[in-house]
Amino acid sequence: MTFERPEILLKSIKDLQAQTFPPEYILIIDNSQSHTTQDAIEELSDPRIGYHRVGYNSGPAGAASIGLQKLTDRGFKWIYWGDDDNPPKHKFIFENFFSKIEELRTENNSEVGVFGGRRGNLNKVTGRISSLTNSQLQKADVIEVDLVPGGHSMLVNAEVVKQKVFPEEKLFFGFEELDFCLKVQKKGFKVVVDSEDWRKENSDAGNTAANFKWKSFSFGNPSLLWRNYYSTRNLLYIYSKNFYYFPFLFLLFKSIFKSVAGFRYGVDYGRKNLSTQWKAIFHFFAGRFGQM
Repeated sequence: MTFERPEILLKSIKDLQAQTFPPEYILIIDNSQSHTTQDAIEELSDPRIGYHRVGYNSGPAGAASIGLQKLTDRGFKWIYWGDDDNPPKHKFIFENFFSKIEELRTENNSEVGVFGGRRGNLNKVTGRISSLTNSQLQKADVIEVDLVPGGHSMLVNAEVVKQKVFPEEKLFFGFEELDFCLKVQKKGFKVVVDSEDWRKENSDAGNTAANFKWKSFSFGNPSLLWRNYYSTRNLLYIYSKNFYYFPFLFLLFKSIFKSVAGFRYGVDYGRKNLSTQWKAIFHFFAGRFGQM
């Protein structure tokens, strides 16, 4: 999936093709307004690379939906859900993933719907999405979770797509993977991550404490306010449609509190944050989705 950055896309294509178990075919779903990306792909003249121009900016959610359908229609059994700027972290990713997928199928007769590199679980009370600690990762080489987000080499079983499970284009950006993974689980498939590779990545980074788990924090960063808009709006939608009432109320009150608490980072940030949070809340209740 790409939007107006052909140089980054071309590098990611090379990284994908350099995998020890590379994709048979790479389909570029282009949300760009210009034809720069299309020209760059045509110059490659590589039969292993296809191109589809959306014609408008459908966001990552819309592009993922198009790509999953088209590749399933072509008969592929597993589909890589990838952004143009987030190729696999090392060249053995797909080889490792498919080795574990095969083990799961052989040993447990498990139907894996989504397999990825990392993430975690959704607390059905607070609505918080938490990563896994190193001690949790030690329990097995593969672990079932609720979510694999973008940027972690998500593989989707085409059988899921055949069950009419797709990302919702109206979410545009932000937690479309959570919405998708929840729907995958409702169809009886598992969402699984490679905890062995995750443990190694933590170890290589020096994060070896048993209770270590990755955390993100964007509050107070003005450059990420646009992300906060999509997060609030889309999570309210996801929680409401899944009847997660406590997470919905928790997030609603948290967003209202954050709209005021942002002033601790200065008046300018406070005003922008207040506007962003209330816009997200209003747009959810008004049913306004898509691009902000």
